[in-house]
Formats: sequence, C-alpha cells, structure tokens
Amino acid sequence: MNLSHIRAFCTVAQVKSMSEAARILHISQSSLSYQIQLLENDLEAELFTRTNKGVELTELGEIVYEYGQTLLQLVENMKRDLANWKSGHERLIVGASSTIGSYALPCTIYTFKEKYPEANIRLLVANREETIRRLLERTVDLGLIEGPVEVPGLVTRGVAEDELLLIVPSSWPSSGSIGLEELRRLPLIIREEGSGTRQTIEKALGEHGLSLRDLNIVLELNSNDAIKSAIRAGHGVALLSRLTVRAELSTGALKALKVEGISFRTTFTIVYPQGKPASDLHKKFCRFILSNRRAFC
Repeated sequence: MNLSHIRAFCTVAQVKSMSEAARILHISQSSLSYQIQLLENDLEAELFTRTNKGVELTELGEIVYEYGQTLLQLVENMKRDLANWKSGHERLIVGASSTIGSYALPCTIYTFKEKYPEANIRLLVANREETIRRLLERTVDLGLIEGPVEVPGLVTRGVAEDELLLIVPSSWPSSGSIGLEELRRLPLIIREEGSGTRQTIEKALGEHGLSLRDLNIVLELNSNDAIKSAIRAGHGVALLSRLTVRAELSTGALKALKVEGISFRTTFTIVYPQGKPASDLHKKFCRFILSNRRAFC
C-alpha cells in the first residue's frame, strides 16, 4: 500500500471533488484517478460513489478514511519528532480534558516554564474521550484527564484527587448540603457524553444502583463555562469540579453544596502511549507534576 495513494484518497474525501483534489495535490486528474484505482485494487474495496455533485465515500471508504487520517498523522508526528531531535529543540504536545486543561494546566505550564524557560509546550484542550483518541493516534505526547483509564497501549499514573460539588445560583436559599433524593428532583445541567465530569457522575450513581435516567436532566452542554452561565441565569444546577468554580465561589457569584450519602470524587491521571520514546522534556514535565502537588495551582 502506497502512502501517497492514501494521501490522495484522503484529499478527495475531504473536498468531495476529483478535480479540486487534483489541483490541491498538483497532479493531473487522470493521475489522481489512477492512484485511487490502485488503492481500491489493493484493498479490494470500492471507496467512492460518483454523484452529480462530485464524489461521496462508501461505507468501506468511511472506514479507510478514518484509518488513513491516522496513518498520515502518524507520519507527520514521526517527522516532527525526528526534526526536533535533529535540531535539539524539544517540543511537548499535551492533551487535556476540559476541566484540567482550562482551569489547572495553564498555570502548571507557566510555573514549569519559569523553571525551564527553554521548554516548548503546546496545550490542546478537548473532552476526556477526544483526548484519549488523540493519545492513541499519537497526535499528542502526553495527556491529563479525569478518572482512571484502562485502554490497551496507554500508560497511566494518578496525580491528584478532585471532587465534584453541586453548584447552585448565589440566590439559593439554603447552604451546606442536600440529600441524594433531593438531588434527583433538582433541574440538572450536565456535560456531554465523553466528558470526564459526566463519567465521574455516572460512576458514582452506578455505585448506588442509579443512572443518569434517574436524574432530572434539563440541559446538556459541552462547556463548563456555558454550564456556569446557565446556572447564574437560573436554568438549573450542576455537578462540577471544584477547580472550575474557584473564582465564582470566592466572589459569591455561585454557591456550592455537598450531596450527602454519595461521593463524586475522581482522580487526575497522566496518560501517555506505551513504548513512546520519552524525551527529556516529557520526563521533566511528568516529574514536575508528580513531585509537586502544587503544580495544579
């Protein structure tokens, strides 16, 4: 299988046009068609269907496109790592789930760069599921997410513990705590599927024989900031990491309640691909987080 054929195929899949893909790749349309035909012959699969509007992926083509994107990204990562090694300029790409990446790691990276000013670190923030996918595809070197990870090919280390609190508007009449039964009646705003916060809630409920279906979910949002805005507007309450609401709790913009009889605790976890050559920068960053409990400032 020829890598240039995969690149040609992925380009066509993205632009849905043979002529446009040929222009992007700087080759003739007949040469491009021949490359696609060779790839289809290699895989013994029809990858495109022709329509009046261009070309569309077949179901088999969808599968090949997903793997093709991963293969091309791996090649780019290999070139990047080789170039960094040859130049002596190390670069670390850190992936992080939303809670850690938006509220803890920016400060961590700043503090780390005070100690190692030459460090070149890029942070990519997504939800837990997307961060794990990037780790498996090796588009990030290191990940920090909520909760344990049991995925073949990934190495994990627990870093610190976190807790979800019930966040309510500042006008909430009571303070302190509520019971699990009352929680089940409240209008709850929740994160999207694939988020670490949602997984923590599902795990805690499961330990009590409950599921999300037993809660009164009124909104599903994919951003902690969006959830906090909705709470301030009086649209509901939410279980959020203490990290995400430190500023609002200190100013009184929001209130936090404990839910008695259930623990929404989780662990922050370092994750990286098994067998990946660990650069000096990778090792330094891991040691910094693992040895310095104040790294998450």
